[in-house]
Amino acid sequence: MPAKRTRLFVVLMLVSIVAVCAIPAAAAKYPQPKLWEHSTPGVDRMPFVYGDTLYYVRDYDIYYSVWDNAARAWSEPKEVPGTINTGANEIWPCVTGGGKVLYFGRYDPISDYDFYRSEWDDAAGVWGEPVLIEPLSTDVQDWAIWVNEDETVAYVTTKGAYGNGATLGGRDIWKSVKVDGVWGTPVNIGAPINTSGNEWSVFVDSDGRLYIDGVRELTVGASDIYVAENETVVPVNMGTAINSAADEREFSITDRFVFVSANKREGGAGGYDLWYIVLIPAE
Repeated sequence: MPAKRTRLFVVLMLVSIVAVCAIPAAAAKYPQPKLWEHSTPGVDRMPFVYGDTLYYVRDYDIYYSVWDNAARAWSEPKEVPGTINTGANEIWPCVTGGGKVLYFGRYDPISDYDFYRSEWDDAAGVWGEPVLIEPLSTDVQDWAIWVNEDETVAYVTTKGAYGNGATLGGRDIWKSVKVDGVWGTPVNIGAPINTSGNEWSVFVDSDGRLYIDGVRELTVGASDIYVAENETVVPVNMGTAINSAADEREFSITDRFVFVSANKREGGAGGYDLWYIVLIPAE
């Protein structure tokens, strides 16, 4: 290797090392995630945990699995019952409302992905017929959705725009507040959360922290998981306790579990896999 190229290579390596070392240990309290035991060589991604139930996407249908704390294991995954899954792609489950309401995305050949809402039918033991959420859907790709427990606040990610709002990047995070039972026009939450790149996913924990994924400064791999205390704070990389040299794309956290999906992470089962941490002690 010529001397000039050798010097350049050394400089780039030093810059990379300094950048990784500069990432705050935002998730240092967590042990390393382990591969979810039901991950497949196909697509397993977009986790959402509600209580002891994991909802996620397998090959673009929505599945669920239940945690058995005595056995320290997850049940065999099953498709969610009802008319949620179709011949089209279903993505991004978000369960709320006491576990009785399911929000998700579904592909349409004309408008790409849109957001839907379904209610649990206790008598039938299935999810009811989904209803399109027009105020939260655009005519281009709507991707991720998170809705709070009383269904008054929603965060969504989309390639589109709402009302007279402007986009900052390829995909942005928008916020809608429900007034008198009607979703208000979503508003772009802007910088420092949104960037000129892509904010693919959004999750909000019980303390109001926002978790997002994307390619930003000081990445561990390509796409990483970042956390911000609120909408006005610069997101912080969660560090190597969560992120790896692979693509980390979606994140869910409760007081019981941490889940992250990653594409081709070392030790995985295939493409997109689920990785998790159990925070509750054994019985």
